Amino acid sequence: MNHPGSSSRRAAEGGSTAVEFALSFMLLWALMGGAFHLGYSIFVYQSLVSAVAGAARYASHVDFDSAGHTFVPIVQNMAAYGSPTAGPAALAPSLTPANINVTWTTDATGVPVTMTVSIVHYTIGAVFRSFTWSGKPSVTVRWAGRYLT
Repeated sequence: MNHPGSSSRRAAEGGSTAVEFALSFMLLWALMGGAFHLGYSIFVYQSLVSAVAGAARYASHVDFDSAGHTFVPIVQNMAAYGSPTAGPAALAPSLTPANINVTWTTDATGVPVTMTVSIVHYTIGAVFRSFTWSGKPSVTVRWAGRYLT
């Protein structure tokens, strides 16, 4: 049996259902976006860690020329492209050799002891916010190459 006013009650319930759905959808959208943002940032950071570690391993055996330091661009290319020569694609999004810092420590005679490869001024634009990493990740290794004078 049809009661008077029952159709208006259903319409009111349908309207509140739409509002509840909209609020729930916005909350779920924000949570999913945050999860994506966090996951993507972790993925890029791990790519940077891998790139820096590979370049540091390479730098540990590079010939050290004290006059011109010609090995530095080669190590930067290793970190950015995974190759001593510039490659077709970077190992991490928008990574360039300019984002790679190569430093070393020397003993009293000027012979290198350690090599450090680190990321500087690298910005990643994720969904809701940008992050800039400088000095991290960083890998230091003992140097075991040849010293050229």
